[in-house]
Amino acid sequence: MTMRRTKLLRTSTKHLRLSTWTLCVLSSLAAQACREDQPATDDGADSGTTEASATGGVDSTGTETDAVLDETGTEATPTFWDDVAPILYERCVGCHREGGIGPMRLDDYESASAWAPVSVNAMQDRTMPPWLVTDDGSCGEFQHSKWMPPDEIDRIAAWLAAGTPEGQPRDDLSLPEPEQLTGVTEIGTPNFVPEIQGGDLAEFDEYRCFLVDPMLEGDRFLTGYDVLPGNEAIVHHVLVMPVDPDLPVGGGMTNADVMQALDDESPTRDGWPCFGEAGDGVEVSGIPVVWAPGQGIVRFPEGTGLRVRQGEQLVIQMHYNLANPTTIGMSDQSTVALRLEEEVEREGFMILPDPFLGSIFEGDPIELPPGEPSVEFTWEMPVGEMLGWFGLPGVDLYGVFPHMHEYGRSIDMHIDGPSGSECAAEVRNWDFHWQLQYFFQQPRALQPDEVLRVTCDFDTVGADEPVLPGWGTHNEMCLMGLYLVP
Repeated sequence: MTMRRTKLLRTSTKHLRLSTWTLCVLSSLAAQACREDQPATDDGADSGTTEASATGGVDSTGTETDAVLDETGTEATPTFWDDVAPILYERCVGCHREGGIGPMRLDDYESASAWAPVSVNAMQDRTMPPWLVTDDGSCGEFQHSKWMPPDEIDRIAAWLAAGTPEGQPRDDLSLPEPEQLTGVTEIGTPNFVPEIQGGDLAEFDEYRCFLVDPMLEGDRFLTGYDVLPGNEAIVHHVLVMPVDPDLPVGGGMTNADVMQALDDESPTRDGWPCFGEAGDGVEVSGIPVVWAPGQGIVRFPEGTGLRVRQGEQLVIQMHYNLANPTTIGMSDQSTVALRLEEEVEREGFMILPDPFLGSIFEGDPIELPPGEPSVEFTWEMPVGEMLGWFGLPGVDLYGVFPHMHEYGRSIDMHIDGPSGSECAAEVRNWDFHWQLQYFFQQPRALQPDEVLRVTCDFDTVGADEPVLPGWGTHNEMCLMGLYLVP
């Protein structure tokens, strides 16, 4: 390992610990061969005013923004109803409305005018609308993008600079319908009170697994899902993993035997402890549901889905974080809505590689030095080796799921090949509270001679001791989930 003040580099593929379920899923596939409307808040937005001129504005870097022009090319004074409201109704008021999840309304003039300085700052800083990946054409192009075009931000900034004139009210704007996922099967967890488990890798956390039988009448394909956490104050993430209860896992035991033994270890509490996936000794056949704060509804690209087999049971892994003392003793009862279809054109799968976390299994966990404004960690995955592991001739990359914890600053993935390096996905300003899955406009065929390169940048200024990889919120990860279709 090469280490210096701002760079940690691990490129050895021995640190790419892909679990048994991945091999099982891929072997099967080879043999067979955000909710768009995300909830929004203005946490972290500067409540100060934005400097701007009547003919344009100044963005967050001090660069002048474009003036608003009328149909003759003459500078025009923008108004709320003519210039601003159409943008807000398209991009913001799904959440910022009466009874919406947003902390204030933006669908009426009075409220939008009062909150204009905060709104403009949030738009210019790219904290709102919540869409973390860069989507200006320089690093991937994504479906259902909420990336706000610069000219729209400039228009609203110019309106603020002009004193937020109202203009003539109009009645041809309508509130968008609340986003819903229809035709779903709902599963859920019991009403559960988590308890701190402690340890260096999860100081204030509990990972708990619960077993659900979906009682499928045949194989089904997951094409979308929605996770509704019962208590957002303590739910850090949710995974759902299919498990074949009859699968032999060694020692004369099946998955069902192992899960029962784990459950029996705490007879007075529902479920069992499960750092990692579904618990020690349990072999899962996939991780089709991956949820983190801010995600909303997930719809997999049309024509694709992830298989759940008849007879498989589902393990729901809940990660509870109790770092805030006021949350101790709180309960949670969460719901997962699954859209299951009988068939899809192409079967996909998720993998969640994270060699930074994987280093804890190597006997030499990677540590991030404390007190540093920027500490980088880079890992690489050769595509040819990945295809060899899974026995696949080729694979298409359909989407990504970037994931870090609260020390994260930025994360990006490049695809390096003989012809150069291509930026596939980039999060310049990481926000733990808005973790989305991003699906490309067009899938990217990965070539055997290419390498996936992921870099995470961490700010450890607030840490007094080295930051360890781990499952706790105060530990760190450098994970890039990949939605792959053979």
